[in-house]
Amino acid sequence: MHLDKWGELIKEPYTESFLTERGRHTYERYTVSPFYNLVKRHPPLWFYKLIIAKLVTAYSEWQKTFDNLDVPYDLQLWLYDPAYIRSEIICYKMQQHNKRMRFSWESDLSKPFPYEKLGSKQYNLHDFEWVLADDAHVHFEDDLEHADFTADDLFAEGYIRKQQNDGMVYYAKRLGDIWIGRQRNAMSHDTKDVIQGYFAPPKAVNNTV
Repeated sequence: MHLDKWGELIKEPYTESFLTERGRHTYERYTVSPFYNLVKRHPPLWFYKLIIAKLVTAYSEWQKTFDNLDVPYDLQLWLYDPAYIRSEIICYKMQQHNKRMRFSWESDLSKPFPYEKLGSKQYNLHDFEWVLADDAHVHFEDDLEHADFTADDLFAEGYIRKQQNDGMVYYAKRLGDIWIGRQRNAMSHDTKDVIQGYFAPPKAVNNTV
């Protein structure tokens, strides 16, 4: 079964680019047809739980690898709902130990983690601390002057205007949940947060003379 082969392969994280000066992170997700195509198809819940089982197992193996590298890191498990196929294990390289990556798209909503829905006898999601984030479609305000729609059009479609700590304004339409998990023993009481915002696309270059 391909899923089993994939589960074995991802137990060893790809660290070559991670260890370079510009390396920021490394990740794995189940990028296999017929689910992970240009137009994503999300697997049924029973198959999603098999994917989660492989990611949870890989998480433990990745912890051992990154501990041995002695490089500051923040290892996370991202579980999407309902966009199951986008779920991944991701490790960020940090500048210092006892720092963790937090995200501007962490949700303002308050809802409990869906243990009953996503749980399985193959793994224990209670071993993780979960933070809810927004899986959203985003448009940046700076791009509206070149777009064929306006902010009012976005509002009519359910978008909300938001602003990041760096002052960048964007419009987001919530599509679902991203549950960001870390193993409960991974963070200490003096852990400090590093906030990561959305990256705006590069500015268009005007080549007219």
